[in-house]
Amino acid sequence: MDLKLGLLLVAVPLVPVLAGIAGRYRPGDGSCRLATFGAWVALGLSLALTAAMIVSGAVAVRLLPSGAEPLSLRLDGIAATMSLLVSFLGLTVIRFSRRYLAGDPRQAQFHSWMSLTLAAVLTLVLSANLLLIGIAWVATSLFLHRLLLHFPLRAGAIFSARKKFVVSRLGDICLLASILLLYREHGTLELDRLFAAAAGGKTHGLALVGVLVAACACLKSAQFPFHSWLPDTMETPTPVSAFMHAGIINAGGFLIIRLSPLLIHAPEALRALAVVGSVTAAFAAVVMLAQPTVKRALAFSTIAQMGFMMLECGLGAFGLALIHIVAHSVYKAHAFLHAGSTIGTSAKTAIPIQNTGLAFGIGSAMTLVGTGCLLVERLHPGAGPGLLVVPLAGALAYGLARLWSAAGSPAAIRYGLPGALGTAVLAFGLHAVSTRFIPITTLLTPGWLLSSFVTVVFLGLFLFQVLLWRFRALPFGRAFYVHALNGFYVGTHANRLLSRLWPKAEAR
Repeated sequence: MDLKLGLLLVAVPLVPVLAGIAGRYRPGDGSCRLATFGAWVALGLSLALTAAMIVSGAVAVRLLPSGAEPLSLRLDGIAATMSLLVSFLGLTVIRFSRRYLAGDPRQAQFHSWMSLTLAAVLTLVLSANLLLIGIAWVATSLFLHRLLLHFPLRAGAIFSARKKFVVSRLGDICLLASILLLYREHGTLELDRLFAAAAGGKTHGLALVGVLVAACACLKSAQFPFHSWLPDTMETPTPVSAFMHAGIINAGGFLIIRLSPLLIHAPEALRALAVVGSVTAAFAAVVMLAQPTVKRALAFSTIAQMGFMMLECGLGAFGLALIHIVAHSVYKAHAFLHAGSTIGTSAKTAIPIQNTGLAFGIGSAMTLVGTGCLLVERLHPGAGPGLLVVPLAGALAYGLARLWSAAGSPAAIRYGLPGALGTAVLAFGLHAVSTRFIPITTLLTPGWLLSSFVTVVFLGLFLFQVLLWRFRALPFGRAFYVHALNGFYVGTHANRLLSRLWPKAEAR
C-alpha cells in the first residue's frame, strides 16, 4: 500500500481532532473557522481517497507496529460512502452554526466538541478493527453528550442528556461483550480475519454475538422501546439535532452493515431485528402524525426511518440499508436546518379518502409492484426485494388514493400513475444497485411467521392512514390522538425509571 495514501487516511479524522483541540482556545468566530477548516480537509481527503480507491482498490493503514493487535483504518466501498456522507454533513452543520450561534458565549466550546464528534464518527466508519470501532463508538457518545449539554442551565436538557447517557452505556456494554466473545473465539479483532474465519465455517458463538450486536444497534438507533431519549433532546441547538439525526443516529445501522459477514450466521438475531424494526417504524409513524412541533415530528420521523432501516438489515438487504442511510441523512439534515422556515405556515389537514380512490390506489400499486417483482425475478433470479415490497406497495397505494381523493381521477391518472411507476422503478433499481456495495446479495428467507408479522404491521399502518380522516369525528379517535401525542406514555415510564436511577437533575 502507498504510504502517502495511508497518511492521508489517518489525516481524515486527525485534522478535525486538531481543529477541535485548538478551537477551544480561539474565542468567538475563530473556533468556527478552525472547525470549518477541519471539516473541509476531511471532506477533501475523503474525496481524494475515494478516487484512489476506485482506481487502485481499498486503502488501509496500521496505527500500531507489527506484532501488536493491528488497530487499523481501511477505506473500502462502505467506509468511502460513509466518510463522504459524514464529512459533508459535518461541514454543512458547522457552517450553519456560524450564524446560528453568533454571539453565544459558549461558541468556542460548541465548535470544539462538534469537531471532536465529527472526528469520532469518521474514525468509527473508517475502522478496520473491532477494538478501534468500540473506542470510536464510546467517544462519539461522550462527545455528543457534551453537545447535548450546551445549555447547562436548562434542567430539561440535563435530564434528556442523562437519559441518552444511560441508553448509550447499555449499548456500550452489549458491544464490549460481543468484542470479548469474538476475541475469545478467534484471537483477533481485525475485521478481515474475522470475516474470513466466518466464511471458512468457524461460526461458533456468532449466534450470541449477533444478539449482542443487534441489541447494541437498537439502543444506538433509538428503536422501540428505547427511543424516547431522541425526541426529548430537542432543547439542544438545532445544528446538534441536525448532525445527531443525520450523522450519528445511523451508527446502529452502520454497525450491522459493517459486521454483516458475521451476522448472516446469526439468522435469529436478524429476524429479531426485523421484528423490532417493523414495530418501531409503525409506532413512530403513528406518533409522528400527532406531534404539534416541527422538531419533535422530525424526531419521530427519524425513529420511523431507523426502524425501516433495521427491517432492511434484518431481511439481509444490507446494501439497500446503506443507500437508505445516505438518503435519509441528507434529507433529515436539510429538514432540521430548514425547520425555521415552517413558522407561520398553515397546518395540513387529513384528506377524506374516497372508496373509488382507495380501490384505484390498491389496484395500481399491486399491479406495479407485482410486475416489478416478476421482471426482477426473471432478469436476476433470487435477487428480488422479497418482503420489502409490502411497505412499498402500501406507500404507493396510499399516495395514489390520496391524490385521487384530493385532486380527482384525471390528476391521479395523468400524474399519479407516472409518479408511482417512477417510484417503483427507482425502488427496484436501488435494490439492484445496492447489491454491488456489499458482496452479500441474497436476501435471507424470513419464514412464514416473520412474513405474516411484517405484512400485518404495515397493512395496519396503511389502514390507519386511510381511516385517519374519520377518527377526528369519533370519541375513540380523539382519545387515540391524546395517547399518540404523548407517545403512548412509553417515554413517561422511561422518565420515571430514570428519575429513580438518577434522581437529581438540577441545573448547574
